[in-house]
Amino acid sequence: MKKPKSVAGKIFEYDEIAEGFEAEADAIVIGSGAGGAVAAYNLAKSGRKVILLEAGPVARRSEMTKNAPEILAKYYWDGGLRLAKGTSFQPAMQGRMLGGSTVINSAIILPLPEWVRQDWAKSDGLYFATGDKFEESIHRISKKIHVTPTPWKVMGKRNLTAKAALDAAGIAGKPLPRAVKHCKGCGDCIIGCPDENKQSVDLNFIPEAMAHGADVYVSSHVKQIVKSRGKVVGVKGRVIQPFTYKKGGKFFVKAPLVILAAGATHTPVILQQSGINPRRTAGKTLMAHLTGGVIGFMPDPTDPWYGATQGYGAISTVYRGLKFESLWASPSVLSVKWGGIGEEFLRELKEVRYATLIAVVYRAKMKGSVRAGFDGSPIMKLYFPRKEVHTVMKAVKDATEGLLESGARYAVPMVRRVPKKIYKKEEAAALLNPKISLRDYSATFNHLFASCRMGTNEKEHTVDLSGKVRGIKGLYICDASIFPSPSAVNPQLTIMVLSDLITRRLGEFSQSDYL
Repeated sequence: MKKPKSVAGKIFEYDEIAEGFEAEADAIVIGSGAGGAVAAYNLAKSGRKVILLEAGPVARRSEMTKNAPEILAKYYWDGGLRLAKGTSFQPAMQGRMLGGSTVINSAIILPLPEWVRQDWAKSDGLYFATGDKFEESIHRISKKIHVTPTPWKVMGKRNLTAKAALDAAGIAGKPLPRAVKHCKGCGDCIIGCPDENKQSVDLNFIPEAMAHGADVYVSSHVKQIVKSRGKVVGVKGRVIQPFTYKKGGKFFVKAPLVILAAGATHTPVILQQSGINPRRTAGKTLMAHLTGGVIGFMPDPTDPWYGATQGYGAISTVYRGLKFESLWASPSVLSVKWGGIGEEFLRELKEVRYATLIAVVYRAKMKGSVRAGFDGSPIMKLYFPRKEVHTVMKAVKDATEGLLESGARYAVPMVRRVPKKIYKKEEAAALLNPKISLRDYSATFNHLFASCRMGTNEKEHTVDLSGKVRGIKGLYICDASIFPSPSAVNPQLTIMVLSDLITRRLGEFSQSDYL
């Protein structure tokens, strides 16, 4: 029988729980990002007493300044310096705060393409992805987080210049749909929205879960899921001091239902550390979108720090699974990729106000894995074939030519084996050099998936179609780790939809149904 609606919950921060704690609930949700927030809301609304555990702290809007290195150091895993090994060492930037990466992403909300849904259905048995309930969840969540196309009035010159470049390259695009209310176009999405216009889940699903009685414990890093006789009985971990990472006390939370939503890297690590690894599938795979990009420098200032961070983009009709998008980040972050030192670097900094950046994101065929390191940190390996990198380079060439055609004085693709500055369209052919590999440029792996895949094959898929981890009762996963393969678009909406479908169903169960 469902419990009556609880009184409003609260947030327990480090100072209250530094010595450790014990608690008990009907359901535990690990991770407060896109999947965890939806799960906490649905289960709390169904009458369950929910405890939501988040490894990071609360990111207060007053602390969201334009000091990007400080924000990365405080609110990204490993200070924004987490790396994936494999073909080459590349950054994998993930949020570590209440609300997860929804607080520091660009708020782009795109539905899973129909052809990817069909692929998941045919290859992995996810026929529900092509059904009405999946579509209903898309609309329900999109409405709740206020998804609308980016208004032209907040595009700024940078997005408009990117549009002109894509038009010149014959690439049809449109304003990107984003979860934003009253966007001011400040261009600071990746360091948080101080005005609370971006609709990250800490502004909607989490407070609404708390209104239904959910308690939230931040700075609480889960290390292990505790089980007994084939059932989960709770979780244990350690309180971690924000910013210093000093270890606090230990905690134990008891519950018969655990929702694991720690993300595609931490979810398999927690399973591995808990001795829960059905047929060794957890972490056996890890997938990511392959990225690239080019910066064009225009004759007139674009003042790129004004305008929606990613306001305009295009889905390629030439390269399946590839998209173009305008992008911006703080110069203190972008200049790391741009490169350079000394006086020459200082001189080139003056060019930043003339810049327009077009990014490429591609659903490449690749292989990867993730495992727990000696200290419990995820060790990621990602391998991309050279031919997949060449597809990205073709798209970068198209964007480069479009920038030059639309008036750029020169373009910088940031790729070794290619001239640092490209002045003529003919010079862009250097991007087709067959020797170019991922070792020749810096990608960023912000979209990670498929480390605990969902599907019907017990030998390949960690979770079944209900989201339940095989071989243990009461344990479900609701994050990007259950994607059977990459989504080809920004994953936030699909994470939320899968979590919504899984936990709405669980909310209809009595406790005995999952014991």
